[in-house]
Amino acid sequence: MDAFEEIEEEIRRQEDRLKARELRKRLAELEKDLVETPKTEASSHPTDAETREVDVMKPATKVGRLSKKMANLGKFCLIVVSVIVAIRLAAWIGTIVMVLGVTWIAYKLFLESAD
Repeated sequence: MDAFEEIEEEIRRQEDRLKARELRKRLAELEKDLVETPKTEASSHPTDAETREVDVMKPATKVGRLSKKMANLGKFCLIVVSVIVAIRLAAWIGTIVMVLGVTWIAYKLFLESAD
């Protein structure tokens, strides 16, 4: 048991060293981040140029907003129609497969055994 306990103790020491090393690296990274970032509150607020860029992307007129809403409505309707078509197509294919399966079973039971 002594050898086993020695191995466990060595593993614990290695884990402790690795944890300490990891903590030192994290601390160094945090200190580096603190040094690189300025401590002013102005940096958290967008500048006038940034707000102007955002305003340019927004539709400025009522017609622009309406056209965007109509485009989204068109996309939604297209998705709904395509889902309905896919469901109907799947139902038709399923019906065909079932009818073919029943026909094949009937053939095997009644017509092939008659030979």
